[in-house]
Amino acid sequence: MPGYPIELDLAGRSALVVGLGTVGRRKAAGLVAAGARVIGVDPAVGTPGLPAGIEARAEAYRIDHLRGVVLVVAAATAAVNRRVVTDAQERDIWVNSASDPAAGNFRVPAIWRDGPVTLTVSTAGASPALAAAMRDRAAAALGPAAAGLARLLAELRPEVRARLPDPGTRRRLLADWADPRWQDLWIASGPEAVRRELLLALGRAGEPPADAEP
Repeated sequence: MPGYPIELDLAGRSALVVGLGTVGRRKAAGLVAAGARVIGVDPAVGTPGLPAGIEARAEAYRIDHLRGVVLVVAAATAAVNRRVVTDAQERDIWVNSASDPAAGNFRVPAIWRDGPVTLTVSTAGASPALAAAMRDRAAAALGPAAAGLARLLAELRPEVRARLPDPGTRRRLLADWADPRWQDLWIASGPEAVRRELLLALGRAGEPPADAEP
């Protein structure tokens, strides 16, 4: 059964990564990028290549490592991962197993980020490699125009709210600004051309209808 997609706000919250090999370090780096306070435990951990922002502890996993964390990634050996999953689920803590994704209660999709745009692709654990391949193909199709347009729309949104008091008018304009032609214009003519045309569209949206009474 496919899971329920969700984007978590982990800023300031504690997450545990058990095992700091290649997979564990990658998962830990993603959690750090999301603002989590990341604790990593691995008896063989070394500092070379360790992503910044991880509180690494050179020790074997113990159940008390779960104290105070809201999310756990088990990226050690299969045997250790099974212990971590069991312990976390008994305490109602969200846990992901790198060795057996179906054993945990959440899976991590293939992720691509560029500024405010986040693209995720999941195959519900059927094939992480396929999810990564589809992510890369979709990211290549989006290119830098998607993130650039998203940043510009975020910048202009307060002006839209200020100049268009009618909710229906705002919705129609913002829906139009989501049309793919704006990304096409960005690619063809650059960001300033898009900004100029968006502002012209905003001005037209704020004008009274032609048949309105004076």
